[in-house]
Amino acid sequence: MVIGKILDVSASTPSGGGAKGGRSTALAGPSSRRSLVTPPADGDDDDLAQARRGSSADSRNGLGLVGLRNIGNTCFMNSVLQCLSNTKVLLDYIRNESYQKDVNNTTSSMKGALIKAFSELIKELWGSDTSGPVNTAALKAQIQRFAPRFMGYAQQDAQEFLRYLLEGLHEEVNRVTSKPKPITTDIDDNLSDAEKANEAWRRYLRAEDSFIVDMFVGQLKSTLKCTHCGHCSVTFDPFWDLSLPLPSGRHTTSVRLAHCLDAFTKEETLDGDEKPKCAKCKERRRCTKSFSIQKFPQVLVIHLKRFSPLERYRGKLNTLVEFPLEGLDLSQFAAEPQSGPSPRYNLYAVSEHSGTPYSGHYTAHCKNPLDNRWHEYNDSRVSSASGRSAVSPEAYVLFYEREGGTTQKSRL
Repeated sequence: MVIGKILDVSASTPSGGGAKGGRSTALAGPSSRRSLVTPPADGDDDDLAQARRGSSADSRNGLGLVGLRNIGNTCFMNSVLQCLSNTKVLLDYIRNESYQKDVNNTTSSMKGALIKAFSELIKELWGSDTSGPVNTAALKAQIQRFAPRFMGYAQQDAQEFLRYLLEGLHEEVNRVTSKPKPITTDIDDNLSDAEKANEAWRRYLRAEDSFIVDMFVGQLKSTLKCTHCGHCSVTFDPFWDLSLPLPSGRHTTSVRLAHCLDAFTKEETLDGDEKPKCAKCKERRRCTKSFSIQKFPQVLVIHLKRFSPLERYRGKLNTLVEFPLEGLDLSQFAAEPQSGPSPRYNLYAVSEHSGTPYSGHYTAHCKNPLDNRWHEYNDSRVSSASGRSAVSPEAYVLFYEREGGTTQKSRL
C-alpha cells in the first residue's frame, strides 16, 4: 500500500500504534511531533497527482486531515473514529450541533455525556486551529463507562467497537423518552410480506428511534420454508451491519464482494439438531432458510468475517475481497422490487487490520467528504492515498453511502 506525503505525524508509537503492520507489546506515552515525507512509489502517479492537484479551502486548511494519538492499543478505536468522522451525514449532524436538540436525558444511561465527548473529538478533527494529533482519552473514558468491556488497554475488535459506539450514540439521542410496553402478540400472518415488514419496523421504532438509526439501520427478511409441507414463514429484523462470510479454501486468494453477498443470502438447509418446528406441521421438520434485504440503510456497513469465531482455532483469512469504489448495486439482494431508485452505494471508508488475531494493527482509508480525496489514517499519521489502495487483503469493515441518500426520518 503506497503512502504519499505525510500530512501530520507524531512520533508517538504506543502499543499497537506504530507503523502499519507494527505489533502490540508494550505501552508508551506520546513524544514530540516531527515532520516526515515519504515519496510515492514508482508507477503510482495517481497518488502524486492527487496530492498535487488544487483543493478546496477546507482541504488546504487540513480540515479532517488530523490524526489520533494512540494512547495504548487504541488503534482499533482510532480506525473506527476516522471512518465515522468521514461519514458526511454524521459529520454534519455533529458539526451543526443538530444533535443537541435530540439528547435524551430521561432513558439514556449516559445523559448525553458520550455524544458530547464524541462531538468534541469530531470538532477537533475538523477544526481549523487544530495543529496536531488529537487525544482520545476523554472519549475513551465515556465509552468505557457505557461499555465496560473497553476498559484498560487490551487490543479490541474494530467491528465490535463500532457496534457498541453506534448503539451508545443512538441511546443518547433516542427520540423515545419513555420505554413503551412490549408488544407480545405476533404479527398477523394474513398480512402480506410488505405489510409484515412495515409492522415489524413500526414496532422497532416504538423503542429505538434516532438519527443514528435513520442513518445506519436496515431490515433483513428471513424466510423459512418447510420441505415437508411447503409452508413458508417470514421474520423481519433490524441490522446495523452485514457480516459476510469469506471462502476458506486453501487455494482461494481473492473473491468478489458480490460472491460474499451471495454466500450470505443463499438458501441453506436446516436439518438434524437444527431442524425448527414448522408452524403448520406442528413438528420439527427439515427446512430451508434464506436472507434478503427488506430495507436498505443510508449508510451500509459491511463486516468481512476474517476471524474464526472459535477461540481455540482462532485464525485470520487474508483473502483479497474485490469491492467496488462506486456503484455497488444491491438490487439482486432486495426482498422485493424497489419502487424508487435502485439501492446503489459508493464507498467512502475502510477500517483495515494487518497482522494476526493476536498481534495486529488497525488503520483506515477514508474519502474526505469535502473534496472527495482519499487519505490513509494510521493513528497520528495521515497520508494521501488513492481509492484503489483501500482494496487490499487488510480490508475489514467497509463503509458505503447510498446514492441520493436522505437524512429524513427512516421509514419503510
